Amino acid sequence: MATVSGFTALSRVLGFIRDICMGFFLGSGHAADAFFAAFKFPNLFRRIFGEGAFNSAFVPLFGKELNEKGKKEAVQFASQTFSMLAIVLIIITAIAIPLMHWITMIHAPGFKAATTFSVTDSAKPQEVSFGINVRGAKSIYITVDNNGDAELKNATLLYKKKNIPIISSLLADDREKPEPVDLIKKSSEYSQAEWIKDNQWVKKITLAAGHKFNTLEGKALIHASENGVTNFKIYRNHPETFNLTVTLSKITFIYLLCMALVAHLSGVLNTIKVFGMPAAAPVLLNIIFLLGLLVVTSVMGIKDHPLKCAHVAAWCVFIAGFIQLGALYITCIRKGIRIHLCKPKINAKMKRLFFLMGPGIIAAGIQQINLLVGGIIASFREGAISYLYYSERVYQLPLGMIGIGLGVVLLPEVTRRLRKGDQTGAVTSMNRGVEMALLITLPAALAMTLIPYPIISTLFQRGAFSPGDAMATSMALAGFSFGVPGYVLVKVLLPGFFARENTKSPMIMAGITVFVNIVVSLLLFGRLGHVGIALATAVAAWVNVALLLFGLRDFWKADSRLKKRLPRIIIATMIMGIGIWLINRAMEGWFVESGFGQRLLGLSVLVISGLLIYAIAALKLKAISIEDLKNEYQK
Repeated sequence: MATVSGFTALSRVLGFIRDICMGFFLGSGHAADAFFAAFKFPNLFRRIFGEGAFNSAFVPLFGKELNEKGKKEAVQFASQTFSMLAIVLIIITAIAIPLMHWITMIHAPGFKAATTFSVTDSAKPQEVSFGINVRGAKSIYITVDNNGDAELKNATLLYKKKNIPIISSLLADDREKPEPVDLIKKSSEYSQAEWIKDNQWVKKITLAAGHKFNTLEGKALIHASENGVTNFKIYRNHPETFNLTVTLSKITFIYLLCMALVAHLSGVLNTIKVFGMPAAAPVLLNIIFLLGLLVVTSVMGIKDHPLKCAHVAAWCVFIAGFIQLGALYITCIRKGIRIHLCKPKINAKMKRLFFLMGPGIIAAGIQQINLLVGGIIASFREGAISYLYYSERVYQLPLGMIGIGLGVVLLPEVTRRLRKGDQTGAVTSMNRGVEMALLITLPAALAMTLIPYPIISTLFQRGAFSPGDAMATSMALAGFSFGVPGYVLVKVLLPGFFARENTKSPMIMAGITVFVNIVVSLLLFGRLGHVGIALATAVAAWVNVALLLFGLRDFWKADSRLKKRLPRIIIATMIMGIGIWLINRAMEGWFVESGFGQRLLGLSVLVISGLLIYAIAALKLKAISIEDLKNEYQK
C-alpha cells in the first residue's frame, strides 16, 4: 500500500504545482472555466477507470484465469478484453468528437445564453422583453451578432420572491430585500464595457459583489442586419466560454480512450502484484502539464494570453494519455505479459466481464458522477466551476494518499482470501482498511473545515487568483471537507461487493446516491451557490456509505479492535481541532493582504502543529501504535 499511496500522493503534490501554474497562466476567467469544464469530462473517466472501478470487474476474473488455467490462458483473456475495449472506445471517440457541441450542452449547459431572440426583418426594428435569473451572477453579457444592432430601452435589477410550496418555507429568506435598480438611469454606478469581436457586439455589466438581486428584466429594440438573421443574447457567463469549451473538449476527449486502456493494463499488473507503474502513471500527466505550461508557453511567448495557454493545457492532456498508455504497456512486456491486439471473441468469459464492468463502473465512480452533476449545476454561475475545481484538488489529497491506495490493494487481497475460503481474513482486512481510512481522514476533514482560507490562499492566491477567489474557493473546500471520510470509506467498502462479483447492489445504491446529490444540490444552489454543490456532494457520499454498510450487514461487521479504537480516533481528532483553532485565532491577520512568504509560514505552523498534536494524542490514547503503522504500510 505504501507504493500505491506514495505515488498517488506524489501525483497530488505535482497536481498542486500544476494547478498553481493553472492559476498563474489561465487566471480565473472564462479560459479557466472552459478548460476545467473540458478537462472534467475525460478526467472523470480517468478517476473512474484509473482508480479501481474497471479493476473491480476485471481483476477477479483475470486472477481466476491466472490461478486456475495458468499464465498463457490469462494473457489470452487479457488480450481479448484489451482489444474489445479498444474497438468500443475508438468507435465512441469517433462518434463523440463530431457531436461535442451537443455533449457540452449536457455537461456545461450554463455556458449557453440564458435567453435568445432572433430577428430577420431589417426594415423594421423589433422590441422584445426579457427576464433572466441573475442570483449570484458576477456579470451580465449582452451580445448582438451578424453586424446587427440593439438598444436597451430598459434594464432593471430586482428581487422577486419565489413561491414554491414546502421548499419556500424550508429556505425562507428574512433578510432585507434590495430596492430595484434601473441600470440605464444608474449606469455610472455599475461598471460597463463594450467591444466588437468577429462581427459581434458585446456589452458587459459587472454586478456588485454579494448582491441580493435574483432577476434582470427589461426591453430591447433590435435592429436586424441586412446580412440575415440577427441574434440578441444575454449570458450569465462570458459569451465565448461555450465555444471554447467545445474546442478544448475535442482535444481532451481522446484521453478517455487512453485511460480506459491504461486501467486495463493496470488491472493486469495489480493482479501479479506490480503496483508501482500503475500508481505512477498519473505522475506522468502532471509532468507533461508542467512542461507544457512552464516551457512551451515561454518558448511560444504566450504567457500573458490565457486563451492560448488553455489550448496548450488541452494538448498536454492529449499527449499525456498516450505517454501513460505506452509506459504501462512497456511495463507489462518487461514483466512477461505480452498483451496484443487481436480479433475479440464474445465468449462466456467476455460476457461475464462486461456484465460486471458496466454496473461496477457506475458504482465505483459514484463520487465522480456526483462531481459531474455538481459541474452541470455550477455552469450556471460564472467562476463556480473554477472554485469547485481548485477546492476539489485540495480535499482529494487525503483521498489520494489513503483512499485509492486502500481500494486498489484491498480488492485483490479480499478476493484472494475469499477464493481460499477465508472469509474471516477478508473481513479483518476490511476492518483494518476502515480503521486506517478514519485514522487519516477524520483529522484531515476537520482541519479543512477549520482553516480552509489559510490553505487556499497559500496554495493559489497569486496572479489573477484574487483574495476574493480564495475566499470563494475556501468556502467550497469547507463544504467538501464534511464528506472526506465518506469518500474514502466508499473506496474501502466496495471491495466487499466486488470481490464476491456483486456489482448490481452497488449500482442500485449509486443511483440512489446520485438522486440525493441532485436534489440537495438544487435545493442549496440558489441560496449557497457553489458551496451548496460542495455540501450536496458530501451529503451524497455519506448516504452512499450508509447504503453500502446496509448491503454488507451479513458479510462485514466491525471487530472489537475497530470498536475500541474509533472513539479514541474521534477524541484525538477533536483535540487536534481545538489546537489548530486556537493557533489560527492567535495568527489572525496572517493570511489577509499578506505576501506568499508569510502565508506559507503561517500555514506551515498550522499544519505541523496539527500533525504533532494529533500524533501525540492518537499515540497517548492508543488509537494507533507505531508498530501498527509499520505493519499496515508494509502490506
